[in-house]
Amino acid sequence: MSKFLSNSEHVIEESRENNHHGDQIQGLQVALGDLLGSDELTAETALIINNACEKGRISFSKVEEICGGNSEDVLLLCWEWRLLVPVRSSKCGEWDDRLLLLDPGEIYELPNVVKHLVKSARRTGQWNPDVALTEVFSDTDETLRRSMPDLLKKMNGLAHFNIINAFQIRQACARANVNHSVDTLIALLKAGGVISPKLRALSDVAKAGSPVYEINPCVVA
Repeated sequence: MSKFLSNSEHVIEESRENNHHGDQIQGLQVALGDLLGSDELTAETALIINNACEKGRISFSKVEEICGGNSEDVLLLCWEWRLLVPVRSSKCGEWDDRLLLLDPGEIYELPNVVKHLVKSARRTGQWNPDVALTEVFSDTDETLRRSMPDLLKKMNGLAHFNIINAFQIRQACARANVNHSVDTLIALLKAGGVISPKLRALSDVAKAGSPVYEINPCVVA
């Protein structure tokens, strides 16, 4: 391995030497570069979510094994983009109730849509939410599945800092010509890891007069 490689290049090169999936990981890194910009943790992040994709989750100890001293920074970046969310929560499974602890024994999981984003990125080198959304909703009828990318774009256009309420989701459905029950659709979006209720945003709920949801930032960036 060349001593002239950058730190990020060393991470990828070591992976390519020790893992026959190195080309896929490099494709994932390229895709993450489009999402994260020039973040210096892109290479480590690619390795972490690639590893987590195999079982749907990853331990803090495994992150330390891969990232060493950058473990906490990588996990914070993954949490910021909702690429990984902590399994531990105080009461329920919604994202704003999860407890981000950076300690041995902690486990972090990929939202369902992120699994499909990772698999697509490994194949293509592109971060493509449209493809991931159609795969997440592959079990729904074809009309709804084909409408999901446009629906998410309409939702994002109505959202404020990735926050949207149920009335706005209904508006987005009308604009995207999605004629399904909004309650059913919200349940599907939650299960897919595309949105999560904001249980702690009581003032936002009171102002909107309806439930409020966070849109996963990694599908609308």
